[in-house]
Amino acid sequence: MRGRTSGNWERVESARRQARQALGRDPNSVDLYDGRPKRKASLPSPPDPKRIATDPSTTQYVLTLGEAAMRLNMSRRELDAVIARGQVKTLPIEFGCVIPTSEVERLKAK
Repeated sequence: MRGRTSGNWERVESARRQARQALGRDPNSVDLYDGRPKRKASLPSPPDPKRIATDPSTTQYVLTLGEAAMRLNMSRRELDAVIARGQVKTLPIEFGCVIPTSEVERLKAK
């Protein structure tokens, strides 16, 4: 019954009037929910896979600070101190930083 939306809409408006009257309001008053609903926005098209593909040779794997500390057999506090001294390269992210695995391997080799 997709083609007969006007009849369905009239039923919706009638039900709204009936609900207003049952609540003791003016059945012909206007409220926030009057009118037809807006159409949903269409989803953006997916990105072109060729554009977002990265060169595997430039891919950089990262670890959180907790993961890096575990691999280095140190506490998170000790790792924070090493980072504060500038002995470890970190990458900023939205809510903190991460450590490239290459840095963890470099520290392990020391």
